[in-house]
Order: sequence, then C-alpha cells, then structure tokens
Amino acid sequence: MAKRSGRTIGYDQHCRHLTAEEIAEKMRNGEPHTVRFKIMDGKTTMQDLVHGQIDFNNRALDDTIILKSDGLPTYHLANVVDDHVMKITHVLRGEEWVSSTPKHLLLYKAFGWKPPLFAHLPLLVNRDGSKLSKRQGDVHIEALMAKGYLPEALLNFVAFLGWGPGSTKELYTLDELVKDFKLENINKSPAIVAYEKLNHLNKLHIGRRLANAKQRDELVSGLQPILQKEFASRLDAESAALLANKEYLTTVILAVKERIRLLTEVPKFALPFFVAPNYGLPEAINFKDSLNEEFLENVVKTTRERVSAIGDETWTPETVKELLNGTAAEHGGDFMSVVKALRYAVTGTKVGVDMVTILHVLGQKRTLERLDVALRQKGDFSIPFDFDIINPFS
Repeated sequence: MAKRSGRTIGYDQHCRHLTAEEIAEKMRNGEPHTVRFKIMDGKTTMQDLVHGQIDFNNRALDDTIILKSDGLPTYHLANVVDDHVMKITHVLRGEEWVSSTPKHLLLYKAFGWKPPLFAHLPLLVNRDGSKLSKRQGDVHIEALMAKGYLPEALLNFVAFLGWGPGSTKELYTLDELVKDFKLENINKSPAIVAYEKLNHLNKLHIGRRLANAKQRDELVSGLQPILQKEFASRLDAESAALLANKEYLTTVILAVKERIRLLTEVPKFALPFFVAPNYGLPEAINFKDSLNEEFLENVVKTTRERVSAIGDETWTPETVKELLNGTAAEHGGDFMSVVKALRYAVTGTKVGVDMVTILHVLGQKRTLERLDVALRQKGDFSIPFDFDIINPFS
C-alpha cells in the first residue's frame, strides 16, 4: 500500500517514542521485541578511498534493527563489533554496501570507536552490463580450475578486475601484486569480466611455468598420468614408451605451448606426437575433401623421398624446413599448400602445431612411417579423440 501511494517503504517509528517505563513494562509482560538503533537527524559523511567524499542524509536511514527478537545480532551490529574487536583498519567491499556504510559509521560513533577506512570496489559485470552472479557456474573457482586455468592466472585476472598497476605490465605473481597494489589505482566504473583476457593471462602463466625448470618439471609430471589415461587405448608399445619418457613429453609440451591457452587443450595438440592419424574420422574426411588428391599424393611421395635422404642424425628444424621448401619448389612453390597436404598426411587434423615442429619432434623414422600410412590409407589407425581432462593442479 505504501508503494502504491508513493510513500517511502520502511519502519513507521511505531515504538520510537516509548518511554523507558513503557519499554520495561512490555518486557515484563514478555512481549516479543527487537532492538533498533535510533538514527538521529543530520548528515553523515564518509571519505571513501575509491569514490572520495560521500554525504548521506540521515533522514533517509531507517532505525535499523541491531538485535532480533531471538536475541541474535543482525549483520550491521555483528559486522561493526567484529571489525572493532579484530582491530580492522581497512574495509574493502563491493559498492553495493555503500548505502549501509552510514549506519555502520553511526554505530562506531555511538560506541565511541574509531571506524576503519572504507573502500567500495566496483561491481563485476558481464559483457552486457548485467551483474555477475554467483549462480553462474563459470564464476566458481572450482569450475574454472577444471577448465584448465592455473591458480596464479586466476589470481592475476581477479586482481585486474577494477584495478590496474598504472603501467603496461600485465603478468603478475602474488608477491608482485602485494608489492605493486595501491588502493588509489582502483577504478570507480564496473569491471567487465572478459574471459578472453583470462585466457590470455593463463597462456602467459603457462609459458612462465614452462620457462622455470622446477615448475616445468612439476607441470609435466602433473600432465603425464592424465595423458597416459587419455591416450591409453590408442597407443602402441613405442608410443606408450615415448609417453612414459619425461624428456620426450617435455619436448612435446614445449612444442605445443604456443597453441594452448588452457591445460585442458594439451591432449588435443599433443595427440599427433603419440598417435597416428585416423583418416576415417569426420574431421579427417572433410579435411581430405578440401585437398586435391593428385597433389596430395605427389607431395607425400616427394616429401618421403626427401625425408629418406636426410637421415635421423641430421634431423634438425633447419633441415626439416629446408626439406619442406624443397618440396614446395618442386610442386609450384606454394609452401602453404604443401604444408596443408602434409598436415593431413601426418596428423589427419586441420589445426595443430606448425609442421616443421611436428616433423622435427616426431623424428625421421616416425615421419617416414606416417607418410607410408598416408600413401596406403588402409583402415582406421586410431579411435576418435574425445577427452574430458581434469586439471591436476586444482
């Protein structure tokens, strides 16, 4: 009714002016009651560390309940008492709490306590400007970790939501954030949660781990059992031995690092280094349909001859690139078309690591085997690749 009539919805001050005697009588009679904080007229001023000075008219504040009818304190009282007892000096919280701050400041004043400093942080919003909700599955840390995000990347990402270092630096560790963080660099505007930024930071942090010998070894050790489980049914003895070889697996992880943004993408890009292509898969069939069959066969034959002539002992990235350039020159000089044909022949997939890296890591012997398989194309040589990886670093 108050809303329909245009009146403010709130406490009607029914018991505000009861005398002490009236209150005592009602309590003796066992009448249920709450304890309200009587807000006096005037103005309350807050110096917010993000938004600056904010003035509040006390008339807009209700006589807030601070003790419920069951005797338990409400959030407003508990919050103030708890922060005072713990000697909290700074309160950083979402800007939706700005409207509650004058009640808290008045409670501090009533108790004769010095209030902490307040900084109200910008809201987190989606691309469309809607408020980010905890009911969205992807905002939970567990869900993001399961998708393949590193803890340090998530920390880095969250720190940059509403804050900036005042420089172009974007890759931060916890220690660096502690050193560089300044409250005055917090933005007032809502922070857009852009997952492409998180993907970018995660890629950088994966690269950072791989650049550190100890962290690289830990990362590879964590991925090894997962890849063994994912590839188990499609490995021959030689490939299984390679996957068990930490040195080779490290080489593969370093080879695919530029293509991965998430740890869950490692199996997809690492697969061709262990498993022969399955030309019967829909992806491979569609890929082949985009190629000229005669050109494909000629490129594979020419490349095979050149691979045989090199020898494993001189199999380097330079000789592999030279080999591909030679094949391209022999077939019209179109390097990209040659690479595309060989990608189909060696991996059966359209997307992956660059072919020079793939051939070099495979080695001369296994490259010849893959080319021979492509020339024969008899049956399926692996099963469809479909993985559901769990992040080992959660």
